[in-house]
Amino acid sequence: MLLSRTIPTPPTLAGTAQSRRRRARHTVATLAALATLTACEGEADLTGPGSLGREPALNEVVTTAPLNASSNDTLVYFSFATGGLVPRSTDWDLALRRFEVRLASPATGASKTVLGFTLANNQNATAPQVLAFTPANTLAAFDALRDAQVPADSLFVTDRLADNPQGHIVLGGVPVANAGQFWKIRLANGQFAVFRNAAIGFNRTRATDSVVFESRLQTGTALGAVQRLVVVPGTTTRAISLSTNSVVTPNGCNWDFQFNPDPTRLAITVNTACNVGTNPGGASPTFAAVTVANDAPQYVPFLSQLLGPIPNSILDPRAPFRYDLTGQQRLHPAFNTYFAKVGTRVWKFQLIDYYSATGAAGFPTIRYARIR
Repeated sequence: MLLSRTIPTPPTLAGTAQSRRRRARHTVATLAALATLTACEGEADLTGPGSLGREPALNEVVTTAPLNASSNDTLVYFSFATGGLVPRSTDWDLALRRFEVRLASPATGASKTVLGFTLANNQNATAPQVLAFTPANTLAAFDALRDAQVPADSLFVTDRLADNPQGHIVLGGVPVANAGQFWKIRLANGQFAVFRNAAIGFNRTRATDSVVFESRLQTGTALGAVQRLVVVPGTTTRAISLSTNSVVTPNGCNWDFQFNPDPTRLAITVNTACNVGTNPGGASPTFAAVTVANDAPQYVPFLSQLLGPIPNSILDPRAPFRYDLTGQQRLHPAFNTYFAKVGTRVWKFQLIDYYSATGAAGFPTIRYARIR
């Protein structure tokens, strides 16, 4: 059987630790390990298991088979109503890619809006406690969540694009370029491109000394080679044209975005008068590997970031998975619970495994139930 109804087991007190976790360390070693993990795990064909084929009864707990979300660059789509993967063009609720979970919304390319809430029930659990969690010993606590525990409607949010004018840098100490993040951008002349801040430097007085922007213009259906532009702003806001790869004197639609070098700002703003808009690229494919820029579901009039109720970082203790708890560069389910509001229905769900029956990575298993 590809899906099964889960039989409750006795309750446990798992996930009630009171110890305070330190914030996850964003170290170079960790990021390098993550890159290695992704590279080694590889990809598989985007095929999924069969589905339940019906909407579960109220409070019926269902566990899927491992869902093939192993591609590094392609999302797959899950429907609570059917209990399986469905085409993007049909009615879907969750989008999955490896350890990422997105909600259906205009920001993720859906024609409807699913609202979500993170219960964060295990965010304070220690590494040994997380390692001790199993689908069986966490089931009773999951099953006990019913309609009475559904949060107020005002606490539900969806995935959305928000303004983040400093998203191109990493703050905390001396700012550095957030070179791992890039944006798809609709230019003032109607073209499309991707760009990022590749480097930023400061002089001894902490004034912005230089910024290196990298971009790739789309011609036809393909992105071109990387072009670099070194901007020496001094104390003056600089306007940049990606179509000409140059700093320009702003005049109508001859520029795409501006960089403000004020050390209290370091902000990027876009030429909204000329319909410039951005959409954040994901962790994969990378800036160098992405192939098109005109396929984003939305282009918004600011430097954007995708926000949602479900953290898509394995360094966030509220996220579905924790990373490398045993020194083996593996993901471990945290058994955090999430609520999803789809119209008048409310679902609860957890991701309870990351590996297929043969040990292949990127095959999350979802445990879910309708509670309203």
